[in-house]
Amino acid sequence: MDKGKSDLKDLVLQELKENPYRKFNIAFSLMTIIPFLVFFYILISTSSLDALAGQTGGILFICLVIAVCGFSVGYVVINNILRRLFFYATKLKHSDQLKSTMVASVSHELKNPITIIRTNLDTLSDGLLGTINEAQKEVVGLCLKVTDRMTRLITDLLDIHKIEAGMIDMQREQCNLAKLLESQVDEFGPIITKKGIKLITELLDTDLIVWADGGKITQVINNLLSNAIKYTPDGQSVTITAYPIERFVRLEVTDRGPGIPTDKLEKVFDKFERLDHSREGTGLGLSIAKDIVELHKGRIWVESFPGKGSTFVVVLPRDLRSAVR
Repeated sequence: MDKGKSDLKDLVLQELKENPYRKFNIAFSLMTIIPFLVFFYILISTSSLDALAGQTGGILFICLVIAVCGFSVGYVVINNILRRLFFYATKLKHSDQLKSTMVASVSHELKNPITIIRTNLDTLSDGLLGTINEAQKEVVGLCLKVTDRMTRLITDLLDIHKIEAGMIDMQREQCNLAKLLESQVDEFGPIITKKGIKLITELLDTDLIVWADGGKITQVINNLLSNAIKYTPDGQSVTITAYPIERFVRLEVTDRGPGIPTDKLEKVFDKFERLDHSREGTGLGLSIAKDIVELHKGRIWVESFPGKGSTFVVVLPRDLRSAVR
């Protein structure tokens, strides 16, 4: 097996979190011992060894041979099935990796041209190439929104590829979650003001320090807050709550949107999953947030009731360097 396929096999084993071959061999070894134990038990419990030399001994020997042969054939058959299943799992992983690499390659090739297009549109909008009228400004503004949406999609696709390929470079440090929240609230200020949304921040403790990659956690907060603002009707409120729980920090982002149907709760973190296709979005934000949280050995989930809004919950460990997990 070449190095690429060997790496894929190791990746599949890593995702399984256990080696199926090892457990299979242990289980079959234990099963094989059974007929020998039965044989020796009968041998020891028999009052006279001469009895084993007769018809009884012959029957016991035949039973022992049949048992050993049966276990041998069963081992070969089940082992072959296991190998084929593992082969197809590795092949499927290889196919997914090829797709991911192709998407990342195309996304990377598109990024530079779109950057150039946006720069030129900015130049036109600022009037550096001559004065433009209101109708022309409106068209340029529309083009800028489209390029921004394409840029977000490309960025999300590249992030997904990096996460799936294990290329994420984590720069962990002592991060104050309160400050990260504050910076994101300031960033969304204009959108919040425009929609007339009331943003409520409840920091129930000042000790919100986590050992994490500040940039990645900021991306999680950005995705959750963006999602909450998007689905909250104008004039309603969004609540951000954060507080420590023993060796963890819990973050909650609650919106006043339409809520999520029960059968969709597990799907909201899937790639390209969008509950409302009439709203802008790539369908990758929550998937990326989930991957980043799990890279920090944390958990993320959503609690929602249709018509009553949704609460996205993130729980992060304070410090993975601690001896106690």
